[in-house]
Amino acid sequence: MRIFVSVVLLLLLLFSMTIHLDETALKLHDETFNRAMISFGLAKGLNAIISLIQGTELSFTPVGVGLNFSIGEVLDPFNDMVERFSWVMLASSVSLGIQKLLLVLSSKMFLQIALIASVGLSLLLLWFKKASNYTFFIFSLKVFALLFLLRFGAILFIYSSSLLYTSVLQPEYTASSAVVENTKVKLEEIQNQSTMLVESKKSSGFFGDVRSKYDELTGSFNISKQLSAVQNNIEEASQNIIQLITVFIVQTILLPLLFLWFFVLLIKWIFLIKVDMDKITLLLNKKEVRI
Repeated sequence: MRIFVSVVLLLLLLFSMTIHLDETALKLHDETFNRAMISFGLAKGLNAIISLIQGTELSFTPVGVGLNFSIGEVLDPFNDMVERFSWVMLASSVSLGIQKLLLVLSSKMFLQIALIASVGLSLLLLWFKKASNYTFFIFSLKVFALLFLLRFGAILFIYSSSLLYTSVLQPEYTASSAVVENTKVKLEEIQNQSTMLVESKKSSGFFGDVRSKYDELTGSFNISKQLSAVQNNIEEASQNIIQLITVFIVQTILLPLLFLWFFVLLIKWIFLIKVDMDKITLLLNKKEVRI
């Protein structure tokens, strides 16, 4: 039995030293982090465009009274949701940064050296200990199990998270991002027209000709009509922002917390499990019967 335990320990050590899963896990993590940063940039871009549109329309209040009400009615609730979305994406980015730190630490040399030391100590206590029980050997096995979990825990989580994304969350992310990006483009068009009207008003002066005033008035109503037309897109974008929030909360917050809970529970089980030392001693000292 001691030979079997020794072989298992050596095979696990060999596996941890030779199987290089870290680089692939880092690539998968970087893909997730890039998606989070793209979504965070999209949220901040939307927030900036909406702020510019709201700031620009105030200067047209004397020209088009209805424009002020239309923008405030349509864009204010959407802007609040975009701000909340940006906070979620910031939290997701921080969570992903912590995950990458743990992933990098799991591949460091000191952890591999600790694994080698724990296996060496376990084998030493298994074969050369003269005491009648194996208390210290069992404890060394628990330390090895802890180090092994630290070595591959983060890697296992990254692969699990990537599998969840590709099999379940990816369609939602792709479709929702496209809708929100399309809404951003339409709002940019409205903002560009507002900027052109501001420049036109500045160049015409206070006592500009009637033609310039007429262009400002028609331009203001044109922006108001575009905002009314884009309202459906904004409602759809709001729903898709909620879906994006769900995707990133599940992948970068809930799943890590669930994995951390399982990891802590497993560590507690390893160190708190009660072992019958008499049975362990008999089992390890049992000699093979030859037929």
